[in-house]
Amino acid sequence: MTTAGDIYRALDAFAPFDTAESWDNVGLLAGSPEREVSTVVTALDITPATVDFAAAHHAELIVSHHPVIFSPLRRLEEGSAPWRLAASGIAAVCAHTNLDKAAGGVNDWLAARLRLSPAEIAGDGLCRVGTLPEAMEPERFAAYAGECLGCQVRFSPGVCRVRTAGVCSGAGGDCLSALWEKQHPDALLTGEIRHHEWLELTALGATVVEAGHYHTEIAAAQGLAERLSVRFPDICFMVAEEQPPYQVL
Repeated sequence: MTTAGDIYRALDAFAPFDTAESWDNVGLLAGSPEREVSTVVTALDITPATVDFAAAHHAELIVSHHPVIFSPLRRLEEGSAPWRLAASGIAAVCAHTNLDKAAGGVNDWLAARLRLSPAEIAGDGLCRVGTLPEAMEPERFAAYAGECLGCQVRFSPGVCRVRTAGVCSGAGGDCLSALWEKQHPDALLTGEIRHHEWLELTALGATVVEAGHYHTEIAAAQGLAERLSVRFPDICFMVAEEQPPYQVL
């Protein structure tokens, strides 16, 4: 018998929950560790649609990257994701910044999509730095990143060709200046960059690419399923059907 607690402990061995940032909310966020599981859904986000998908496939547990409960709940709104989890009896384990930092976790999956080799841990443990298969002009690197991640990108061209790149998934704009100061990669890529961060980063002379929070982290859903299925071969792991929470015109 496999339980939600067993899945939690396997994730803790791979991406220790105590390495998450102090502001984060990770771990078993819904349900009991004793909940027996035979079908598990993996996802980037636990939305109402994700819970409905899990319920339709008779899953007992959802493992996600983003926490289903982040800020304190003041009311349990009917139809919300936490409400649907409770109503459906589905447990939830969320691995966020601990999975970003983990060797073989989100940022390594991102680096692999860009074919960075080797992808070395850099900075505060979140970032990765590696070498591209070939040198590229800044505009070509931005287009290449979009092709690899399946999205449109925003970018600022740097002063040299791009052979090395530093990456940080999600809202990593605040990590990139420190990464550049320590590693001096030719390009910097993340999911979200705020206006003042754009100003700081473009002044460095590096090529800077913003590829979107969703597209730099959606690999987590497939990565979690693949990683956990090796540890639990008798469990059915299903990847949720997800789309970006926005449209691009």
